[in-house]
Amino acid sequence: MTKKKTILTVIWTIIALIAIAAVISLIVFPRWKGLFLAGSGAFLILNLFLSLFFISKNFKE
Repeated sequence: MTKKKTILTVIWTIIALIAIAAVISLIVFPRWKGLFLAGSGAFLILNLFLSLFFISKNFKE
């Protein structure tokens, strides 16, 4: 159980860091570059959510 909780905590932390970086890129970079980086971050967050779902569902105790 502790391995599962540790893995899920690390993935949630990575998702939070990517979300913060995406919002900062929208503010700091010029129009299209910031939009591209934020969109790439959103796509990465979506993939991490999918992996989070499958890891929590299929993790062996």
